[in-house]
Amino acid sequence: MRLPRLKQLAPGLSALRKLTPDQAMRDVLAGLSVATVAIPIGLAYAALMGLAPSTGLYASIFPVIAYAIFGPSARLIVGPDAATCTLIAAALTALELSGPDQRAQGAAALAIGAGFACFLASRLKLGFIANFLSRPILTGYLTGVAVNLMLSQIPKLTGVSIPHTGIVQTPYGLFQHLQTISIATLLTGLSVFAILRAMKKWHPQIPAAVIIIAFSILISWLFNFEAFGIDTLGDVPRGLAWFSLPSFAYQPETFISAVLGVFIISFSSGIVTARSFANKLERNIDANRELQGFGMANLVAGLFQGFTITGADSRTAVNYAAGGSSPLVAIVSALTIALVVIFLTEPLAYLPQAVLGAILASAAIDLINIGQFRTLWRISKAELILALIATVGVIWLGVLPGVIVAVIATMGNLLRLAVSPRDALLGSRPDSSDIVKLHLDPQAQIIPGFVIYLFEGSIVFFNAETFLRRSSMMVKTAQNMQWFVLDASVMTQADASTIEALEELDEEVRSVGARLVIAGGHRNFRRALERSGFIERLGGPDYMFDSSEQAVRFLKERIIPADKSVKVDQAI
Repeated sequence: MRLPRLKQLAPGLSALRKLTPDQAMRDVLAGLSVATVAIPIGLAYAALMGLAPSTGLYASIFPVIAYAIFGPSARLIVGPDAATCTLIAAALTALELSGPDQRAQGAAALAIGAGFACFLASRLKLGFIANFLSRPILTGYLTGVAVNLMLSQIPKLTGVSIPHTGIVQTPYGLFQHLQTISIATLLTGLSVFAILRAMKKWHPQIPAAVIIIAFSILISWLFNFEAFGIDTLGDVPRGLAWFSLPSFAYQPETFISAVLGVFIISFSSGIVTARSFANKLERNIDANRELQGFGMANLVAGLFQGFTITGADSRTAVNYAAGGSSPLVAIVSALTIALVVIFLTEPLAYLPQAVLGAILASAAIDLINIGQFRTLWRISKAELILALIATVGVIWLGVLPGVIVAVIATMGNLLRLAVSPRDALLGSRPDSSDIVKLHLDPQAQIIPGFVIYLFEGSIVFFNAETFLRRSSMMVKTAQNMQWFVLDASVMTQADASTIEALEELDEEVRSVGARLVIAGGHRNFRRALERSGFIERLGGPDYMFDSSEQAVRFLKERIIPADKSVKVDQAI
């Protein structure tokens, strides 16, 4: 196989061929570091979804290798993700799956569905869909997920069985069963949580979760934690998962909606992680190629008894910190976890559930970005509102409906911006001929005889009325106007509503004894004006200019003195 073809189909193998011995050794060590972080996360997220602990480890082996071979980002590590796993848990509940075996089958089926959705989206070049979940929306969504995730860990941290979790149900259920709280479990969970947060703050480079898991397993074995009422993980099956096709006997509407929700969130979370780390290396990410990599990883995850995975920020961060440079890091990490599954599952049985709960609660805290909310408050109140809507939607309505709320909020914001674009009145500074926005430059002034109006968007059917209302106000409030210059520099297209709006504006400008001219505009916009005959009705090509500066320079000498009664048509 020729190298260009290999690089296109399996970029990971192509990257491995270029490794030097020194790089390979560094990547092996980085892979061991990634594995130490991936093991506790895999166990914790499996518990979050009501799956066997081994399922979380399976999801950190086969799909990781698949992405390492077929994924385009050499340093990106895939694996279980808090937001995606929380959504999977909600989807499994919506599918009415209760037992661990049933939920494992459902999780694998969702992974295969998400994998095929990735392939289809890549084929249709739909990588841009990740952009619809903007950073503010993801900030709000992840905050809601974090709150729900912390609430869902309260039973593990207290030993209290609460049938239904939620912003109201969990505190109420805990209040009803205060007398059944296991003090030993609570102290264990709170102690581990406090240690994790302290290590995160003062020594983030140390794999605190791994050390805590190893220590808690040892202490649990020595002092028989179960005798004190502290629940432990129990038996973890030994051995690797093998190829198995899960059941797809679910209600089609519910299953498809669950697949779409998991697909959207997993891909959006993954592409944000990929872009964030790629920016550090000043590299670009091809979203459609990432879809192929995620698709293959999720397909393999579902066929080998795992669940949907995505770009893993914590494991990718460890890879970067350790100096990893190739897919060998992911392969070594996966092989290390495979050895744990084969030889070291017996000690995992002594792991206290409260420790896993504390790890997940600590991970939930890391999902909340208060600084981002502060930034939104300073920069854009509208985007802050969108973030809060996404947060409340996830907390009150649940994760699956919260995804829909986040998407609707994003689309609503895009529609709001498109329906009501920004606009500005333009002028020039006394010492310059450059055209600038009056509200941004206090020294700029209106050019006598001119109204230069910038509408920051194409005029189309859903914002034509907005354009007419604003431009009409400019015409009515102008003094001694003889030229109305429409700055069309950002207008890329035109439709029937565009021509109708421009004709109405032209009539209104003529009614006050002035003339309309067009400055700028992209090729498709100008062609539409020409084909419609509007340019001829406007007065011909002499009323079209390349820029507002050119229009002012050409028309300035043709300003008609205010005390002379001359028709504006005679100015050209």
